[in-house]
Amino acid sequence: MMDKDPTLWAEAWAFVTSLSAATKGAIMSFVIAYLRVMYDGKETHTVRTLLEALLCGALSLCATSVIKWLNMPQDMAIAIGGAIGFFGVNTLREKILHLIDRNID
Repeated sequence: MMDKDPTLWAEAWAFVTSLSAATKGAIMSFVIAYLRVMYDGKETHTVRTLLEALLCGALSLCATSVIKWLNMPQDMAIAIGGAIGFFGVNTLREKILHLIDRNID
């Protein structure tokens, strides 16, 4: 059995620790968004659930450039990815559009 091999878990841990903070943030965003949509139970289509999670992961990857631009620690990508996954794409879009409309007026 694969789970009985202790080197498997050591290799898996080495792989996870070798990932960049941006990649970890995208993965965190994907997982949290997927679990959030599944927990809510409002969306029954698997494709839409996966697309929501992928969009959250992509947004968190985009956020890493803002993190670099603001000279923030790169590990913030994980926290921001988790926040993006928790709020979701629709909520973020509404908040950003509201902020833009308020600043334009």
